[in-house]
Amino acid sequence: MLRELDPYSQFIPDYLDFQTQNQGKYGGLGMLIGVREDMLTVVTPFKNNPAALAGVQNGDIISHIEGESTAPLSLSDAVDQLRGEPGTSVSITIVREDESRPIELTITRDVIRVPSVEHDIIGDKIGYIRINQFLQTTANDVDDALAEFKAQSTRGVILDLRSNPGGLLSSAVNIASDFLTPGQLVVYSKGLESREDFRAEGIKRENFPLIVLVNGGSASASEIVAGAVKDHRRGLVMGDKTFGKASVQRVFQLRNSKAAVKLTVARYYTPNDVDIDNVGIIPDIESASFSRSEIQMQSKLRNHEKLKTFVEENGDDVLEKLAAAEHAARDDLKAEKFLRSYQRLSDALTEEQIVLSDLGVKYALALITETSRDELMHDPQIVAAMNQLKVLELFGNLN
Repeated sequence: MLRELDPYSQFIPDYLDFQTQNQGKYGGLGMLIGVREDMLTVVTPFKNNPAALAGVQNGDIISHIEGESTAPLSLSDAVDQLRGEPGTSVSITIVREDESRPIELTITRDVIRVPSVEHDIIGDKIGYIRINQFLQTTANDVDDALAEFKAQSTRGVILDLRSNPGGLLSSAVNIASDFLTPGQLVVYSKGLESREDFRAEGIKRENFPLIVLVNGGSASASEIVAGAVKDHRRGLVMGDKTFGKASVQRVFQLRNSKAAVKLTVARYYTPNDVDIDNVGIIPDIESASFSRSEIQMQSKLRNHEKLKTFVEENGDDVLEKLAAAEHAARDDLKAEKFLRSYQRLSDALTEEQIVLSDLGVKYALALITETSRDELMHDPQIVAAMNQLKVLELFGNLN
């Protein structure tokens, strides 16, 4: 009955279990799923968790679980089948755009832990913040990062909301408040009879030049923040069109029962009155990550022996050494020798029909090294964002 209302209203048989699952630690595959056009769809596979490591991508349609069609399943039923004890396996069938055949995957469940916030200072003093989920602690973590950026005199901020499925509305409003002027409208919700405005709070903060990165896995609270930044021209939104989930759910526990129902009660609208549900946020600047063919090639390089050997022979700082060799003097024989060994690696991959751009090979190496900054510095969308920040700095911020 609830499924007939909309894709996000659902019956919750055990409310206590539902609360436990939403504390950010559970046994499963590590991905958020939803219903789009009546099909079970991957919103976001969480980085470094089983689904992402198996190659699942946002936008994938899960047509079968354990060989049975997902068509008759409710969203909660599908979630129950995918979750389970760590160490157990589940088989799924994926239908992916531009793939002629379904993809069969067997994935081992694990304990899923997703950190809310990661931050670093990269490149030429650029502050980088990645928000994976909007939780109660997220705003404080972002405040700490911004305080560190101010102390280090960073030149701009990249707010990475890619593959962020959302979370708490209050957290999204708090994060938007870090960048907007107090009192500015962040978002409003409108139900059948009422409208509620949510405005930026606190005091005016450091006016860092700002880039917000989004993709097709950015949903809900992520879209609220990106939409507010875009509508108020506080920064530039870059990447791919977002998922398009702007509906408000509220959980009602049933009287004298352990069950509950989650019902859609309103929709979110951006400050410029844009209803993004099923549409998404359109970036100011489209900035492609790797092409589909390169993503497929990247998947072939997971745990590739030639890459591992190259890192082992040259050290965990191999990408730093490579950058230094590329900028060395022409008569630097040591640098020339190192560049030849890198070229041999690239040629060897080509012989295996793994054809990648130079940045693609370096990004594959970055995924192997223990230096987390390597992955950031060789992510094409982050590189594009850093270049765009230089333009904002040159011509002044959008405000």
